[in-house]
Amino acid sequence: MLFSIAIPVRGQADLLPTALASIEAQSAQIELAVMDATPDTSVQDVLAAYHGTLAYRRHGPDDGQAAAIQEGWDRTDGEVLCWLCADDYYFPDALQQVRHIFEAEPDVDVVYGDSVFVNREGNFLGYHPEISAAISAILRGCCISQPSCFVRRSAIAQAGGLDTKLHYVMDWNLWCRLYKAGAKFRYLPSPLSAVRVYPETKTASRSKDRYAEINHQLAMNTDNLTRMRALAGFYHYDLASRRSTLAECLLFIAISGLRAARKALSARSGVSGKRFYGIEAHSNQVQEACEVGLPTYGMGNPIRITVDCTAAPALEICVDGEPLQTIVARSDSDRYTHTAVCAAPATQVLRLTLRSRSGRPWTLLKLSAT
Repeated sequence: MLFSIAIPVRGQADLLPTALASIEAQSAQIELAVMDATPDTSVQDVLAAYHGTLAYRRHGPDDGQAAAIQEGWDRTDGEVLCWLCADDYYFPDALQQVRHIFEAEPDVDVVYGDSVFVNREGNFLGYHPEISAAISAILRGCCISQPSCFVRRSAIAQAGGLDTKLHYVMDWNLWCRLYKAGAKFRYLPSPLSAVRVYPETKTASRSKDRYAEINHQLAMNTDNLTRMRALAGFYHYDLASRRSTLAECLLFIAISGLRAARKALSARSGVSGKRFYGIEAHSNQVQEACEVGLPTYGMGNPIRITVDCTAAPALEICVDGEPLQTIVARSDSDRYTHTAVCAAPATQVLRLTLRSRSGRPWTLLKLSAT
């Protein structure tokens, strides 16, 4: 089974090597296409040192990200299509897991899994909170993480390929058209990719054009009430990472209050919040223990692990089930930093279990491995 991976890139030459390292780590057959719209040669200099399977390469202006991705797919022959932004990267066993499903279930058209959110430096922030195994939710919101999604070429051809006029929701639009065309989706409950979240990303731009594309996508697939609720959710997510005016701060507080009230009502009704590997979506609250996976491309040996959290003065950090000795620092009344050192894993994935011995819920703020 051959995978065709398209990488559309403009700048980000400093982050691209990690994406390429994650591709080289895969135990799958790959054709790679890189469409580089960077005005200078920085990305080309990175590619010159890349030793992987580069089937197609273009340097020059294009008509946008979606057009570049489609260009890469059109110039490769893989049975399974996907794309990877230059600042994101795969877990080393991602394509192997996906291939096993496609080979075992020939009627499956789309395989998608979980993603971890990391900052620009690669520190763990949480799991992608919107991913859902109930694919019917795709019409109300994007419940698929783009770099953790893989589609048979035949299904994409039947759906008409990417809409190259879109610049922000081309992935969500494609998933919806695949769903409405009758494609069979298969959720794989495993982290497949790391998605960098930082202010300079296109998603975090809070562009009016982005909201216009989101609104149009929702209008095609939902009623007006659902559309307005979903738009508020998108805007609240954006405000969580950046608020620049008093009005935005007040709006964020108001939406947060409504969401907290709805969460409390659900809890009283016996409905628990969505959790990924022990971590609650959006809040990152943990009842007792959680699991964190983090690729280790480019890290030295040993690895220094630092966990920032609240309400966990005694935190056990285990790597592959083995507890580490930790040093605890307290920065304020309820915030703690736990530090430990371990050997770099042979599998290129740091698999951690974090367990509080305080007997009460705690919140994971950030985890770094350096």
